[in-house]
Amino acid sequence: MDNNNFNDMNSGFESSFSNQPVSNNFNDQPFVAPTYNGPMDTPRNAYDGLEEPVSIGEWVILYLIMMVPCVNIIMLFVWAFSKNEKKSKSNYCKVQLIIMAVFIVLYIIMFVVFGAAMFTGLTSAGSYY
Repeated sequence: MDNNNFNDMNSGFESSFSNQPVSNNFNDQPFVAPTYNGPMDTPRNAYDGLEEPVSIGEWVILYLIMMVPCVNIIMLFVWAFSKNEKKSKSNYCKVQLIIMAVFIVLYIIMFVVFGAAMFTGLTSAGSYY
């Protein structure tokens, strides 16, 4: 390797660490970091009516419908998973469904435990006579 080629490489190396702004070779445009614009869903307005509070009249209607057997469970599912329902009403219905499911599981457990205890009590009581 001759001395001239070494000096050319060295001078290029030093110039890349100078205090000059580095060009990105895209027509000398400054680098702009990409921004995240959210998921590519259909855009919704910032205020589309689903975030407004539920009126007292709507709560009264909800409670009246919750008093009707069988209709209440169906309407809880409709209101909980509807896309056009207000968020607070939808969340309330989801919580009601979760609480109902927990109580149903607890009732089943209590029925099995107390049913088994009563069954063993009745069968052991019959053997004494």
